[in-house]
Amino acid sequence: MATHDETRWLTPDIGLIDLHFQGTPKVIGAYLLPTDDGLALIECGPSTTLGALERGVQALGHDLAEVRHLLVTHIHLDHAGAAGVLLDRLPNARLYVHEIGAPHMVEPANLIRSATRIYGDRMDQLWGEIRPVDADRMQTVADNDVLALGGRSLTALYTPGHASHHLAFHDTANNAVFSGDVAGVRIPPATEVWPPTPPPDITVEGWHASINRLREVAPDQLLLTHFGPWDDVVPHLDQLESRLDEWVVLVEQWAHDGLDRDAMIAKLAETVHAEMAEHGTEDLEEMFELTTPHWMSIDGLVRYLRKAGRISAD
Repeated sequence: MATHDETRWLTPDIGLIDLHFQGTPKVIGAYLLPTDDGLALIECGPSTTLGALERGVQALGHDLAEVRHLLVTHIHLDHAGAAGVLLDRLPNARLYVHEIGAPHMVEPANLIRSATRIYGDRMDQLWGEIRPVDADRMQTVADNDVLALGGRSLTALYTPGHASHHLAFHDTANNAVFSGDVAGVRIPPATEVWPPTPPPDITVEGWHASINRLREVAPDQLLLTHFGPWDDVVPHLDQLESRLDEWVVLVEQWAHDGLDRDAMIAKLAETVHAEMAEHGTEDLEEMFELTTPHWMSIDGLVRYLRKAGRISAD
């Protein structure tokens, strides 16, 4: 098990917590924000990382019981899977989530069923317990909503593309954006930015529009869930867009060439490995694979291309 830990204060009022997903550092991060009304937590990870979350909060000088506001960028299990369990432990906390994702937090049966189709018998190992959230303890969030959290202000940015219910949160005081997955995956200290493209509802056009939205906000820093803070905002977003488009072209071509799913997965793995080898970051492949497995990227891109009518549905 890896022992490296990225948990630390990034600024006096933004803490990063390394959730050590599957015992591995720099895969899933949560962010801790002290407010005049207790703590705000952006992302909570799955239930399998609740121990790491609690230890991380303590390492930053606080207690998990101080959390009053839980914000999730979207409802995928690596970001919000523990929300129901966590709220049961924190009777004074509220969940903030996009209005499209909110019903699935209250009644997670479809979310669990969809995830089980993807992960099969690994569900418990990866994500642990998933509990429903009481609707009375949840606040739905829409584009441009300003969340006043104990003297702190966060503006919600509706940023679909990776998911139809995706939000980013702009901390105007620090001019930083908690970007969830819309700004991609980048495992420090790597230069490579990768697009996480899982099924079922990625849209490349929507993703481009959301990246442009981030550019319009012009943050000084992107705070990624996968993983950590990045200051080179413009080249980071440029690279994400370029690689997203490259992957779409590759998968479309592979489909037209008659490659089956397994062959596409192998080809994408070769492509990623070659790029990492070129930059000397092969040691980060394990972390990247945990955030965005190649098979999941292929499944999402194939689904997108089929819905767009660009490849056969056979």
